[in-house]
Amino acid sequence: MTVRVSVDPDLCIGTAECIRIVPGAFLIDRARGVSEPTDLAESADPARLAEAARACPTHAITVEEEA
Repeated sequence: MTVRVSVDPDLCIGTAECIRIVPGAFLIDRARGVSEPTDLAESADPARLAEAARACPTHAITVEEEA
């Protein structure tokens, strides 16, 4: 199973909740002030990624599981 993670930069406000929940899977692009997934996001625990998506105050994170 493959997991694809994306962050909508137009919705993200950079609260870093995703980083708190799944350290290493996201980082804050300081120039834009928004979160973005790292290469480690695809190998992170899908349940934790889903939790990060639910915790995002602007619902900017999308997690898709592909078979």
